[in-house]
Parts: sequence; C-alpha cells; structure tokens
Amino acid sequence: METLNLLERSLEVKWSDGKVATFHYLWLRDNCPSGFHPSTQERLFNLTTISPDIHAVNSTFDKSTLYISWSEGAHKSAYRLQWLYENAYSPDFKKTDTSVIVPWGTEILNKLYEVEYNDLMQDDLALFNWLKAVQKSGISYVRNVPCTDEGVTDVANRISFLRQTNFGTVFDVQSKPNPINNAYTSEALPLHIDLINQEIPPGYQFLHCLVNDSRGGESTYADGFRIIEELRDTDPEAFHLLCTVTVPMRFHDTETDIRTRNTIINADENGQLVELRYSPHLVDTFDMDESMMDSFYLAFRKLMVLINDPRFVISVKMKSGDLCIFDNRRVMHGRNAFEAGEGYSGARHLRGCYVDRSDFESRLRVLGRKYT
Repeated sequence: METLNLLERSLEVKWSDGKVATFHYLWLRDNCPSGFHPSTQERLFNLTTISPDIHAVNSTFDKSTLYISWSEGAHKSAYRLQWLYENAYSPDFKKTDTSVIVPWGTEILNKLYEVEYNDLMQDDLALFNWLKAVQKSGISYVRNVPCTDEGVTDVANRISFLRQTNFGTVFDVQSKPNPINNAYTSEALPLHIDLINQEIPPGYQFLHCLVNDSRGGESTYADGFRIIEELRDTDPEAFHLLCTVTVPMRFHDTETDIRTRNTIINADENGQLVELRYSPHLVDTFDMDESMMDSFYLAFRKLMVLINDPRFVISVKMKSGDLCIFDNRRVMHGRNAFEAGEGYSGARHLRGCYVDRSDFESRLRVLGRKYT
C-alpha cells in the first residue's frame, strides 16, 4: 500500500502496483475481523448495531496491516493488507473469468478422463485429480467398479452425501413393465437433463453398468455448455429468449406431482453459464405471452437442432463394471434403443444416484487445501 485517503463514505487506497481500490465504511465495519467467531469463522457482528453514517475518524497502515478508528463505540479495526487486496471490488480489481470449464464436442471421445476404482477408493490424490477433471469436462469414467448393489454408492460416497429424489436415493435403470418414466423402457432416450422439474436439479449423476448384454443400448452424451455457446454465437436473440423467458416444468405419476418454473438456460450476472434445463418430456405446456410464443418456439427448436448435431454427440457402449459420472446440470445424456439379438440376452441394467453440485465442489475445495 502506498497512499490512503479518507472520503465521506469510503476509504481510498493506492497500492504499490498502481491499482486503486475503494472500500466503503459499511463494508469495512461489516468485515472487521473481531466480528467473526474465532473457531467457526462465522459472522457474529450485526449491521443494525451501527448507524448507516458510520465513518473512519483515523486510519494508518504499516507493511502488513490497515488500522481504523471508528466514529462509533470507540471501536478499532485491523485488516491484513493481503486480505484487502484479495477482496477488493473496485474496477481495477474486476474479477476475470476463473472458470475451469473446457467445452467439448466429439473430439473428447478418445480423451475421456478415466480412473481405476481401486485407485479412487484408496488414494485421496487420485480422487482430487479425478474431481478436477470432472469439473473441467463435466464427464469421466471409472473402470472396474465391483458389480454389486453398493458399487455406485461406494464411489459417490467418496465425494459426499447422496441426493434423494422421488426416485429414491439409488435407482435402477432397466426395462420394466408399466414404467413410470421413459428411462424404464427399452426405447431410445433422446439427450436430456434429469429432473429439470425440481427446484434445483441434482448436480452430478453416477451411472454404474451392472449388465449390458444387449444389441444397441449405447450411452450418448453432449456438452450442453458447448452447444449453448454455439447458440449464443449464431443466434443471440434465441439465446436471450431461452435465458429470460420462464416455462413450466413437471413430473407427475400416481404418487407425485413435482413442478417448478424456470428458464431453459441459466447464466450469472457476468454471462457465465450456470445450468441447462433441457428435457422435452418434462417441460409442460408453454404459457408465455402470445407475443413471445412463436419466437420462443423458434428459439427452442433452434436449440434442439443443435443438441442433435452430430458434431456435439458422443456414443459409448458401457460394459459391466463401468461407471460414468457427469454434471447433470451441464452434460446431457441419453441412450440408443436396445433389444435381444443373436448372442445377446437383451439385458441392460444400470444403477444410479446423485450428488449435489455444492457438495461436489466442497469436497474439491477441501482436497485442494491439501494438494495445491
């Protein structure tokens, strides 16, 4: 820090690298280190205990610390300069895109990150490297997972708690009589995101292949974020409509009727993609204003055309012991139809579960403290 200037409602700092930062007094007082519990590091300070006009009456600094004497309560604060620099919010400190996401098309097919089950279960560094790879591409395979009922949950529990849904904590994907979902048939499943009808769809999905003795039944995947960027580049208006117009989403059977309303594409305030909610069999009847109906359908159709573009879709025939993990709010999945045939029994049985994205990212951060 080179210079310090007290203003009416903020403090202005010039750093040795020439950058200038403004720190508002309310922000500084709210983040006084003494206002946090020493063990939990959770905030104890209550902003309503000070007036909105609180200000610094004196401020000094040395090589490592900024000191402030406040206008109320004879309170004094001390802030580490490094912490202030890292948390500065002025234009000179505008955060650049720190996304680690790498979009992909068919070129990923021979580059899919793979890990052995035993390595993943026994080595935290292998787990950390796997999680980083999954976060980057949104998809990975685990090989030689024991073909037991617990195989998929053993892998998922290496990350965090399982997400329970109306399909249970663990679900079996196989052809069933009187199915309640298209997944429980032998028909082809178009690319989709699971459970878009939930307020927050599950983050990461795990699918463990127990049996795949069928003709057909290849798993298909596509990177929704790669496709959305293509749409944003080629048809910005369609992208805008899918980001701003909400539609009803619904799953219902004899036991449940789960609904929500959201946009097909969600991006943050900086335009960075957060999630895709694409599942034609779970979007309900569109009900937007008549002035938008035709334009929205054209935009939705444009997205559907891109989703089925062969440039973006990969196909993998899973075998017993394979487990695929993918970001369910980014990577779409589907399958080709399957049946019995000469030399094939026709059996195809996958076992699945979910872990929420926030829990996945928490595990990654905690391991990162150890290995970075």
